[in-house]
Amino acid sequence: MHDAFEAYIRHGKALAETKALIWDFPVDSEGYSNSGWNLTLLSGGTPPPIHYLRDLGADNKTLEYLNTSCTEMGMVPRNKQPLDLDWQNLIKAATCEQLLFKRSSTMHVINGIIRPLKVLATCCLEENIKPWELNADVINKAVTITRENQKSGQLSDTILGVVKNIIDTNHLAIASPLYPALSVKRQNLSSRDRRSKLVKSSEEVLAGLEKRKTQEKLPERRAFWELIRIVFTECPQSYVDALRFAAIQVMVITGLRIGEAVRLPADWKRTREYYDISGKPAGELGGYSQALMLRHFAEKQQAGDGVAFYENAQFVPDIFEEILTETLNNAARITQPLRETLKLQCETRRLLPWYQLSDLVPVSELYTRLTGNPFWLQLSEAETNSYIERYRKAYDPQILEHLSDYQATAYQTGDMRRLDMAMYIFFHRLVHSSSKNKLLNFRTANGSIYPPGRFKWNEVYLNIQELESHLTENLPTKVSDLTPTKLADGTTLQPWEYLFLIPKRALAEERNAGITDITRYYSVGIPDQTLINLVLGEEKDNRISIFERYGETSEDKSLTLTSHSLRHLQNTELFRMGVADTIITKRFNRRSVAQSYVYDHRSLAETLDQIELTNELEAFLGEKATTVAKLIQTGKASGPIVASFKRIQQEQGDDAAFEFLRVEADGFHATPYGHCINSFTVDPCPKNLECFAGCRHLTATNLQENRKNLETLEKKFEGALSEIQSRPVGTVGRQNQMQHAIIRLESIRKLLNAKPGEQVFPEGRDFSRQDEHRSVIDG
Repeated sequence: MHDAFEAYIRHGKALAETKALIWDFPVDSEGYSNSGWNLTLLSGGTPPPIHYLRDLGADNKTLEYLNTSCTEMGMVPRNKQPLDLDWQNLIKAATCEQLLFKRSSTMHVINGIIRPLKVLATCCLEENIKPWELNADVINKAVTITRENQKSGQLSDTILGVVKNIIDTNHLAIASPLYPALSVKRQNLSSRDRRSKLVKSSEEVLAGLEKRKTQEKLPERRAFWELIRIVFTECPQSYVDALRFAAIQVMVITGLRIGEAVRLPADWKRTREYYDISGKPAGELGGYSQALMLRHFAEKQQAGDGVAFYENAQFVPDIFEEILTETLNNAARITQPLRETLKLQCETRRLLPWYQLSDLVPVSELYTRLTGNPFWLQLSEAETNSYIERYRKAYDPQILEHLSDYQATAYQTGDMRRLDMAMYIFFHRLVHSSSKNKLLNFRTANGSIYPPGRFKWNEVYLNIQELESHLTENLPTKVSDLTPTKLADGTTLQPWEYLFLIPKRALAEERNAGITDITRYYSVGIPDQTLINLVLGEEKDNRISIFERYGETSEDKSLTLTSHSLRHLQNTELFRMGVADTIITKRFNRRSVAQSYVYDHRSLAETLDQIELTNELEAFLGEKATTVAKLIQTGKASGPIVASFKRIQQEQGDDAAFEFLRVEADGFHATPYGHCINSFTVDPCPKNLECFAGCRHLTATNLQENRKNLETLEKKFEGALSEIQSRPVGTVGRQNQMQHAIIRLESIRKLLNAKPGEQVFPEGRDFSRQDEHRSVIDG
């Protein structure tokens, strides 16, 4: 065994011991374990969701692909089996390192660490390759397979990330580093125009000033406005959709992260009063006497343990106060019955706290408690549709109470109505399952076991203690979320104190297009990010997206949107409106101002618009010189002219400096590789914009387009250099060509590593000046 690999496994086991984890938990013939590790509990997180590490078998989709190839070649396909023990140990060690040492999220560990390692291990099964024997061929094969299975390329990129950041970083393979030797690289998933700017027209190049940085991170125009139309004007067709609409409205208004939005507290409202020094309300003096604040729990606030929630408050702009208050108050109203149920369950630690454990309750009453379906009596189609339509108009719990009373009265007065067929089906299935687990007995009114034969369901009862034991043992996914949430200040937030609460697995509504009686249903859950992610289309799932359900046209129904793009949009808009970066940083719960600029997608023209020059000065300088002046003020330009400007400004004052700028900086050039400030009034650039050859006028930018062009050039020169070096020594022109390629390759790499606004080649040549013949004494 490779020494570095063995040390990495020892490190993982040592971390596991600190949490008293069973390292060698048993797995079955397919690699699945009934025990495994509860990663949510291990990381100190609060469910939902709950993530486990208990499947250490071959990756299903990768194995399916390999078996298809085997079948085509006439070979026997391989059944699912446990991974090699050394691969299992690597997965466990990497999980412990990421969760317990690096404090990564469980979602990252599941999707970004465990799954890629399982894919690699599955590709190694046929030849029984150990982790330390991993080679570039196996990795290339794994990446190729995953790109066939998943067109988005997300999984293939995570495989490459694991190779680079875990295998190579820890020298786990004998052949490390493997990443530089791979023939496949990470995919560029952006949909931006990939044409080199050298082949674009001058109008397209000049339009780069209007081009937004990494604009693919902003929501697509049509998808955004269709989403706004849906959540602010459409009537939600289900209770859960009503909560989704409210959460999305919150994200649009506040820019909160998706996890922060869906886990708002019910007690969300905070206000701050403002007075002058004498105690008079600020509103009487022309200001604001009161400000509304949104209480929420900020994510990504802690450097170490990132599990605890940090309570924070965000100011709500005056123009959004009314709509946000109405949205959240309505959400609190429609979720109140679930909140009361969950509070009662937490206080009693019971699933059916409305009854005593010894109670015998008729199944007709328990049906709605167990399924959430409010229709347990056979009603006419017109009656059923009438109640559904009335409830969906405002999701008023009183309508559910009226429906329950109406059915009970009709049943008790002998209205000759039969029990609903769905209820018969549900309890017939329950009879079948209870005969296997022996936890549940169907009884008569006096408590005796119901005799064998045909059930008369109006005479059948269930014991509450037996029923709760059955639910806990056989339906754990429907047990309410009763675990309190840890807050950073040491306190806890009880589950019923959340604003958004949902009925768990309420199939009557979500699958069968009915409604859920949230006043009686026993299973209450705290939503997570999937409440929004799965219906925006950003994660492919069998669920119907919001656009598919509420879109008006076929094009609208095919739209998708990334939830985090709403945060990017608001951040950019605040920058564009001139809000200070410190205020933006505080609003979005960030730890540094630099993080806010990652979300800044303004075009260069919009950035320059925020720089204020007097009207007289702008008229004096002219349009292009004004642009250069703003670039200088923002620190995004450098070069000989900029240096002379600053020197004159320091020695002779602003007037002389701007006079110099008006005369000299008659052109601002956005080149394919950076900014150039030089006068080309008489002659064009003598080097045909070969800025990367070492021109002193070149200034680095942070524009993604410039970087993409340079990376493309870097690959071309690397290929050219490799081809030149392969020629026999002594070939005519070989040395000059190689020297030419080396110089430009080094210059390109220097430009790629330069900071935005930095003069890349301060000691470089001034290519705008033609070479002059010099005598020997001129040096």
